[in-house]
Amino acid sequence: MELTIDKKRIQKAIDELPEDATIEDALYELYVLHQVSKSLKDVDQGRTLSHEEMKQEFLK
Repeated sequence: MELTIDKKRIQKAIDELPEDATIEDALYELYVLHQVSKSLKDVDQGRTLSHEEMKQEFLK
């Protein structure tokens, strides 16, 4: 299933950019929005690690 982001949320992210924002600024904001949405989907589906599990992964 493809991840979708509400069009209103995308518009809000664009609207919050400063007037002198570059295309790169807009793309970065959309990238961050996409990554956060993916992370929230992972949390909803139980794909998370505990603090201790993360520490163990980090120490490998």
